[in-house]
Amino acid sequence: MQRVSRTARDGRPLPVRVYEAVRDMIVEGELEPDTKLVQEQLAEQLGVSRTPVRDALSRLTNEGLVTWLPGSGYLVNDLTQQDVVQVYQVRKSLESLGLQLACGRHTQTELARLNALIEEMADEDPAAAGRQFELNRRFHYALIEPCGNQLLLQMIDSLWDHPVNRRITRSYVHDRGQVDRMIDEHRQLLAAAADKDCDRLLELAAEHMREGYSDSLPQSRS
Repeated sequence: MQRVSRTARDGRPLPVRVYEAVRDMIVEGELEPDTKLVQEQLAEQLGVSRTPVRDALSRLTNEGLVTWLPGSGYLVNDLTQQDVVQVYQVRKSLESLGLQLACGRHTQTELARLNALIEEMADEDPAAAGRQFELNRRFHYALIEPCGNQLLLQMIDSLWDHPVNRRITRSYVHDRGQVDRMIDEHRQLLAAAADKDCDRLLELAAEHMREGYSDSLPQSRS
């Protein structure tokens, strides 16, 4: 557990950095399910006061990553199949709509940006789960960004903040083979977008999302 400190490259507010530090420790497995979290202990370990820790735990409770036990502190929750199914269903619906609206509207500049994100992911360390997550998120957002519906974009962006997506990414970016598969699927999505082949784009996107969540979804669910 690393102490939270302000650096020249990270001038974000302390509560944000504390929240992200605790969230990442949970998502990345450093704090395992059923681990008891005590504000005073976390504050000491992170080198901060209790206030940002209390705020972080409150936010994590709202997100479902921890549970508050009156008189006992907080407990790290496990990722349930229901959590995964719900995020998958909503993301599939929203991104499918976004792709329908965006297809045929990508400019050459936007296509070049998508390609650059793919290459950046290919060059990144497969084990760098946090970085791979952010690149994956940026690619999918850029793919639907031409849709022209700002409310839809905001909803999708907010959904990517859900802890389930970070955990899912962590579950399949540990080896080069899995990352290479994901990159290849991104290349296919880009090709379909460049060809303005909307049916192909939607088909590939549905399969790509299903594959990404497959280890945590019921086998019969499409």
